[in-house]
Formats: sequence, structure tokens, C-alpha cells
Amino acid sequence: MEAPPGDSGGSRPQSAPGSQPQTSPKPGTSGVRQGTSTESGGRPPGPGNRQRSARGTPRGQAKRLKQVGQLSYARVTREGLRVVVVCEDYPESQISKDNFLDIQWAISPLVDELPEEGLTPRLVDSYWAKGAAIMVCHDESTKDRLAARVPTLAAWEGSRLKLVGLDVLPTYKRVVAWFPGPAMDMERYLLRLRRLNQGLDTRHWRVYERREESNGVRLVLSIDAVSVSVLEGLGWRPFSGVGQATFSLLGVKPEGKK
Repeated sequence: MEAPPGDSGGSRPQSAPGSQPQTSPKPGTSGVRQGTSTESGGRPPGPGNRQRSARGTPRGQAKRLKQVGQLSYARVTREGLRVVVVCEDYPESQISKDNFLDIQWAISPLVDELPEEGLTPRLVDSYWAKGAAIMVCHDESTKDRLAARVPTLAAWEGSRLKLVGLDVLPTYKRVVAWFPGPAMDMERYLLRLRRLNQGLDTRHWRVYERREESNGVRLVLSIDAVSVSVLEGLGWRPFSGVGQATFSLLGVKPEGKK
């Protein structure tokens, strides 16, 4: 029986046993609900007879597969067979976006110079990140081929390249920095930090947000792990010229601040 409109079903008073009249099926209906198919032995469609889509997948299954989040072949390859092309003195010298295009042009002929029935290097993808060229190899043979040929490539005049693993790429942290005093350009802030605080290398820092206020400037920066260690040693208060800046990891309230 359906609950009356507005009734949750849990608070409806229960009828006393035997007080509710029994309803007999109308003649000719045999107790079958109107609109229900009685084919296949008179049973209504069950779980085994659920409707399928045009491709034969039960309704709801596609959604479940999406929720499982199975890794595609391309993603597995990207995660498992990545190698890095860097300058020989990386990270001091970094590959620019223009240099990355030069490397792509230099690597492309490696396929053409091999015999048709020999080893053919296959790259799934290549992209530029953290001053390096990331190469996603299809197989181990492709990785070995790149390792042998990358040091000999003349991608641009004076280039000296090598193939390394992902572990050489620096890790970065987001930090919030407060600089007291009048607002200045970013290069001057970073130069002062470098000159006034031994071991703090700001050359590869990136600025994501800048907000000038009446008594200083607030920055959101991405800095390398080495700089994080140096700042910890300085109590997150490096010298910045007219005073000391205040740094903290993004989402962490700096000490002494409310």
C-alpha cells in the first residue's frame, strides 16, 4: 500500500489485526498488476532481464565503471616510463620553452635513421616542465635508445644534454610571504633575499599572486625544497632590506600572527 501524501511511512498508525478489509482481485485479472508483462512464464522482468543499452552494457554499469577510476593505458605509460632530458649542469642551466621545441626537432629524425625492420623508438608524449624536457617512452627499448643518443644531439648551438630520471626534478612548495615597507618590483625582492640570506637561492622561484597593501606586499610563491629548509633555519624570517619578511607554508599560520 502506498503511504498517503506527506506521510513518511514511519509514523503512520498501525491498524489492528483483522480490522482492515481484504480486497479480492477483480475477475479476469488473475491478480496481475495492470501493465506488467507476463511473458516468460508469467514472471515480471527481474535483475537478469534488465534493459541494456545499444552496446549491451546494463544501465548503471557505465556509471560504476567511471567511479572505479581504472587507469587508462596512456596514463600507466606516462607514469611508468618517463625520462628527463636536461642540460648537463641542471638545474643551474634550464631548458626554455624554445629549447624544448629544438629538442623535439632533434629527436624526431631518430626514427628515420633506423632500418625498417629494426628497433623503432616510440614516444607516447613529450612535454616541458621545471626547466626540463619530459619524454614518455612506449617501452624500455625506446628509453635505452634515447639514453644513447641524447648526449650526441646538437639541439641548439652549444647545447649539452643528458638523459636522467625523474628524481632529479626539484620539488616545490607553495608559501605565503609578507614584505614590510614600500612596494617594489619582484626582481628587487628576490635579489635582496639572495644577497642578505646565505644559502637562499631565489632564481627559480615563481610568483602566483601579488597584493599590495598600505604597509607592505603579500606574495604567494612556489619555492624549491632546498629554500624551504633554509627558511626553516632562519625561523621563516629572512632579511629583506628594511626589515625581515615573514614566510609560511600555504595554509599554515606563521608564528606570532593571529
